[in-house]
Amino acid sequence: MKKVIFILIFISTITGCYSAKDDCYYGMTTICFGKPYSPIAKFQKPYSFGHTDSVKRMDDLVSCGLRKGDLSMRSAWAMDHLPKADPHLQQKNWDAFFKCMEIKGYIWVEDCGRKNSTSDKGLCNE
Repeated sequence: MKKVIFILIFISTITGCYSAKDDCYYGMTTICFGKPYSPIAKFQKPYSFGHTDSVKRMDDLVSCGLRKGDLSMRSAWAMDHLPKADPHLQQKNWDAFFKCMEIKGYIWVEDCGRKNSTSDKGLCNE
């Protein structure tokens, strides 16, 4: 019985692998190092990657339609106050929100990595 348990643990260890790209160990469970950046951290000024003024960015996000403090950015497009929100209207709101941020000089960084890990690219800040 002990041999069977040892063999199962050994096999699960061998089948797992580490990905330096996203600083995660993939096995029976996924373990990632560092925390993910919030979606609002992905809006950066092109001349100050990783050092964008977070207070000014939040003010700009709010002026483009985001509720203050909404780190998920759901309030920019979700229309939760409507029982059956039209997906096309939600997409239109989302596009208008992104266009507003673009006009204010922000770009969207697709992949920031994870905070305080080897995959942190230094492009985003909270």
